[in-house]
Amino acid sequence: MRLSSGKTLIFSIIFLSVIPNLYVQAQSFTPRLGFGLSIVGGTTDQAVGIGIDTRLAWIVNQDLSISTSANFINYIFKGRDEAAYFFHPQISAIVTLNAANVQSPYLIMGLGGNIPLGGTAESHDSGPSLHAGTGWVFSLQATSLYLEITPALIIVRSSVEVQLPLRFGVIL
Repeated sequence: MRLSSGKTLIFSIIFLSVIPNLYVQAQSFTPRLGFGLSIVGGTTDQAVGIGIDTRLAWIVNQDLSISTSANFINYIFKGRDEAAYFFHPQISAIVTLNAANVQSPYLIMGLGGNIPLGGTAESHDSGPSLHAGTGWVFSLQATSLYLEITPALIIVRSSVEVQLPLRFGVIL
């Protein structure tokens, strides 16, 4: 039985999502939930989009976290008839550079996918992605705020596209 690259990518992300969960269960840690918004620019036909981001992060130690995220991006600025909708699942490593500080920069890098959900999005726009970027977390008393920029290369069937999301939100 041969799996397509999209199915293989989804299977890999789900499989890799289980690894942090097994570690967390062994260490009795609970994941932290983050959610926010994103503004996405890129080299695709739909150049500018807006989206909703969700993330679960498992803290390995003070400097390292492993996260899985689900990002839903809507490219709607060409009008309703030309709108495209995508799902971007990702697994990432997050390295915090100065965890003791109230305002801490971090590096984020990992793998993901670009999966069309509807509208004018086509299956040839789908493919795996590699992302690496930087962000800042601002600690509050019970929660934290984050701001990050994570450029990604999306490997589609006949080319490589660049995506540049700016994300911001809250970590519970």
